[in-house]
Amino acid sequence: MAKNPVLIVHGWSDNYKSFIPLKQWLENNGYLTQDVFFGNYESMEDNVTFDDLADGLQTRFKEMIDKQQLPPLNPFSLDVIVHSTGGLVIRHWLHHYLVDECKGDLSRCPIQRLIMLAPANFGSRLAAQGKSGLAKLFKGGMAHGFETGRLILEGLELGSPITWQIAEQDLFSQRKIYRSVKNQGPYVFIFSGTHTYGELKGFVAPGANEDGSDGTVRASAACLNSIRISADYEDTGNPRAKADIGNYEPFAFALVPGKNHTEIVPSDPADGAHPSVQRILQCLNVNSDAQYETLRNEFEHDNGTFYANEAKKPDDERVHKFQQFLVRIRDDMGNDVYDYQLDFHVVDATITKSVWDVRDKSTFAPLKQYQDLTQFLQDNVIAHIYKHSVNQAYRTFFINLDKLNELKSKFPAGNAKPLIGMNVDAMGPTNDLAYDTDKLRYMPVEIPIPDGRGGSLDFFKANTSTMVEITLQRVPSLKIVDIVW
Repeated sequence: MAKNPVLIVHGWSDNYKSFIPLKQWLENNGYLTQDVFFGNYESMEDNVTFDDLADGLQTRFKEMIDKQQLPPLNPFSLDVIVHSTGGLVIRHWLHHYLVDECKGDLSRCPIQRLIMLAPANFGSRLAAQGKSGLAKLFKGGMAHGFETGRLILEGLELGSPITWQIAEQDLFSQRKIYRSVKNQGPYVFIFSGTHTYGELKGFVAPGANEDGSDGTVRASAACLNSIRISADYEDTGNPRAKADIGNYEPFAFALVPGKNHTEIVPSDPADGAHPSVQRILQCLNVNSDAQYETLRNEFEHDNGTFYANEAKKPDDERVHKFQQFLVRIRDDMGNDVYDYQLDFHVVDATITKSVWDVRDKSTFAPLKQYQDLTQFLQDNVIAHIYKHSVNQAYRTFFINLDKLNELKSKFPAGNAKPLIGMNVDAMGPTNDLAYDTDKLRYMPVEIPIPDGRGGSLDFFKANTSTMVEITLQRVPSLKIVDIVW
């Protein structure tokens, strides 16, 4: 079977030169030189956006096709390999191509195989640090006018508005974007390293030595297996939550043990033992849904073996399993709510109020009963909380699932079954516009998630990002609007 041309797209602050060894390796494995090309883009200019990159990529495609430097983008005629930020670039471009060029006809999708090496699909903890003075000096430097790509970095932050937008475009769209045509694709393969940059770099750049990451991108931020939870607090006495499993089938996701964010990209074309190159070759040979499922299951098995081996190590030396929760809070009019506190407590069904009021013995006494468990939850289970630097309506909670299981093992037996409850406390934008969150009840974190086949999905799942959208009811005072007679 003839091989598709391969497009290689780099990440932030990088360029195509880092991927010349990968191109040479592809040539060594039967690809023609003219069939492997690079997408080189500007990621360091402060005013460039992801829209600009998607539009620029499409413009270059048209120019190359017109000059016969690239075959036409026929259905499923192109394979793509991306690294880091390149994942968001290609997903954003593909959405616009399907809408603008294909008029929504998914059978005309040009990509057959999309291989993602450490993609920042749901952001990176290090992105905000890229805007620092140190980064402008050492990453930007005179060559880039001391710029580091401010708008790109804001999009690369954990749980950013742009990562939400892109996920809503492809994962939670009305149409099934990935594996949309039987035995054609597009087939998506995601790889994430398990090694970090070490304690020294972690001291300089917090997150570069983070458990559950490759030193730049968390495994849970790389993978695209996501669900979306909508929590509606408009009726304060009866909060409701529902789950959306997205319009996709499970993605093939593989851990690459011992490799960090940089090392996951092969740097020696003669290194046939590099784990990424062997995996890439497997992915490029997938030609049917059955082959994809076989490889996906193989990846799942290998991931399970990796974590089982890690569990035998001392707790401070092992790689733990994590999950991300990306939270966005809006009011009933669709406006972002910036000033809020989101807390998680161990409670039970008898605890109806979420206010820690020592004067209210009916509420405080039961809460105090679970105080030690709540402390363990907040100190050990919730590993990191991040507020987006520009829009603090968007926040990310990093959850250690191994510690969560340890917490649940501590739950007392009895008729009152403990659970993890979510509590929202929000301030209005003015003194005369409130959200009345004092009236809110605890909402159980774990809710039933139907899988669409008569069964249910696990709420907590390693290496996933769960999108949580919370809606609050606005309560304007009489000073905002009054009716008199």
